[in-house]
Amino acid sequence: MQKKKLSPAVWLCALLSLLYFTSYITRLNFSASIAEMVSVGVFTKTQGGVIGTALFFTYGFGQIISGILSDKFDPGKIVAVGLVLTALCNLLFAFSNSLPVMAVLWGVNGFAQALFWPPIVRILSYYFDDSGYAKGNLAVSYACHGATILIYLIVPFGIKVADWRFSFFFGALLAAAVLIVWCAGYWRLVAKMEKAVQREGKVSRSAHSPLIKTLAVSGVLLVLVAIALQGYLKDGIQSWLPTFFTEVFEMDSSRAILMNMVVPVSSIIFVSLATVLFRKVFKNEVAESIFLFSVTTALSLLVSVFYEKSPAVTLVLSALIIGCAHGVNTMLISFLPRRFERIGKAATVGGICNAFVYVGSAASSYGIALIATNVGWAATLVSWGIIAFAGIIVCIVALPMWKKYIKT
Repeated sequence: MQKKKLSPAVWLCALLSLLYFTSYITRLNFSASIAEMVSVGVFTKTQGGVIGTALFFTYGFGQIISGILSDKFDPGKIVAVGLVLTALCNLLFAFSNSLPVMAVLWGVNGFAQALFWPPIVRILSYYFDDSGYAKGNLAVSYACHGATILIYLIVPFGIKVADWRFSFFFGALLAAAVLIVWCAGYWRLVAKMEKAVQREGKVSRSAHSPLIKTLAVSGVLLVLVAIALQGYLKDGIQSWLPTFFTEVFEMDSSRAILMNMVVPVSSIIFVSLATVLFRKVFKNEVAESIFLFSVTTALSLLVSVFYEKSPAVTLVLSALIIGCAHGVNTMLISFLPRRFERIGKAATVGGICNAFVYVGSAASSYGIALIATNVGWAATLVSWGIIAFAGIIVCIVALPMWKKYIKT
């Protein structure tokens, strides 16, 4: 019996998943290595925060540029440029021992990383229908969380067999390999997909009003604030959680990093749950974000009360908080831009939205270090709840405008 061949759509989805998997490996290797690098004296917590902020700043700014370019030019070429840059930055970072040089390299890597998500949004929006988009987005989400699990295995392993540089060498090699796969497969797959799109008569339509006016009327300008707030929680907590465990519970850095593997498992569960809730219950990205921000607020209050009593309880609660933030991210970064495909601006809106994630991430990279150093970890945990509550307020204000927009 002859096996059924996988469709070009499945292969394209797999390729996009591999791309985003690589993106996370070549970006989170620094976050996962912070505790060890602080421990061996490469830099202090605040200096590490400066390097992380450099990536988040350029990543956020680059998202907007990448989004605009992806709606106008071939997204496949934009991805290829990003892979070349991130491979070089990871390789050179491994050889660096100067704080300014590290900050510059990781800042350039941030821009390279920005060349991945808007093209993915553009490709999924153009070549897939609503159902295919949801499935493709879920596959890409699984890939990035799988990469997170892997990096929290690679970094402790690398520390044991070599040092913190191991994960950056690995990232450079992976990016180079995926560049070859991308160039060999992407254009062949989209050529086959293009025929199906042409048969369906699908075309991109131009916007009938300026994009900034559309974003204002739809409430997305307000939603961007909520996106920044969830970015603060999602990336900030995950980046500093190993350091938290080394300082509060006096764990060695490799064990603390390894414990962080619980985070992506929780995030996979929450992304899947958020997708199901969206399709079956809420059917409104902003409304579901209010629910998830509310859960985050409650969990933050719990962890601030119980964090000294048990590392296991603290880890689980922290993982749930990050999982909720990933759920909000799924709504506002993955699903919301799809609504703008009808005016040919899905990638642009996707880039703008993702840029604001990293406005929050940049603030958290330095902000959490600053609060923890000067006020202590207890105040830091309380601040997570305050951030989540602010997200609730912003989304409540934006909700009526978003409801009106998605009904038109």
